[in-house]
Amino acid sequence: MMNEIKIKQNLTVLIIVQFIFCLHILADKASAADEFSLTASQKHFTSILRGLPGIMSVSWESPVSLWIRTSSKAVGSPPNTKKAQNLAKTLAERGKTAMRQPLCVHIYQTKSKELAKSCVFF
Repeated sequence: MMNEIKIKQNLTVLIIVQFIFCLHILADKASAADEFSLTASQKHFTSILRGLPGIMSVSWESPVSLWIRTSSKAVGSPPNTKKAQNLAKTLAERGKTAMRQPLCVHIYQTKSKELAKSCVFF
């Protein structure tokens, strides 16, 4: 009788440990899905963009979402949405050609205010 109770307790502990281990693995996989590595062509295109006048910063928010912070040199002061849209469209088209991938280019001066967005697909 005592052995049965000890076996049940040990099995319960083992099941709980396995459950916690499975949760840990699932959490690791979920966080890894949020991370991505840039391709060589994305890195190259990013370095070209960083050298353009009026481009303050370039960051990839996902494998297809490119955010570009511009200065007034690129889009005017106050920001001209038509200039920003033309810039987004031009950079999206050039990015599609250079990287051979679909992408969306977002132009902004402050992160809370997107000035323009252009998406291209094959």
